[in-house]
Amino acid sequence: MKRSGILSRFALPFALLLSLAAILPVSGCKKKQPPAPAGDGEPIRLNAFAEIDHYKEILRKDPNNLQALIGIGNLYFDTKQDLLAIEHYRKALAMDPTNTNVRTDMAVCYRRSGNPDRAIEELKKAISTSPRHAQSRYNLGVILIHDKNDVEGGIKAWEALLENVPDYAYRDNLKAEIARMRSMVETAKPKFK
Repeated sequence: MKRSGILSRFALPFALLLSLAAILPVSGCKKKQPPAPAGDGEPIRLNAFAEIDHYKEILRKDPNNLQALIGIGNLYFDTKQDLLAIEHYRKALAMDPTNTNVRTDMAVCYRRSGNPDRAIEELKKAISTSPRHAQSRYNLGVILIHDKNDVEGGIKAWEALLENVPDYAYRDNLKAEIARMRSMVETAKPKFK
């Protein structure tokens, strides 16, 4: 009898602890993940379409408003209207060809619209303008690996990222991914005797 009293006295707190452990996230246990290529998996802002209308009105009055061109391009990017985003990004880049962020986002739009070759071309331009632009280098590696099946080229792009951006936030993760990719390449090579 006494034994069951002890068990029942600890059973409720133990059950509560177990249920809390199941529903509360454990902080610090997840590895820092490298960013997805820009534009992948981002939620669409609910007011984006109203903001697009706002920028259209600004551009109707001032078609050369650089900030409005970038702003509407970003909204088209966010809403995955890639061809419209490209149109506005091109106009913005005609006015400011050194804007690496705009060029990188335009490259993502080219990739999403089925033109990885043009995406690569734009990313290389972005990198030549700003060699320390991590997102351009990261995206170049992703496109080379996943769209062009050029694992070696992708690895080189990522190694160049690590070399040119020594304080890259996802450095350890990217090194691990490079090692994993190299291992896959070695495993896939035919063994001749």
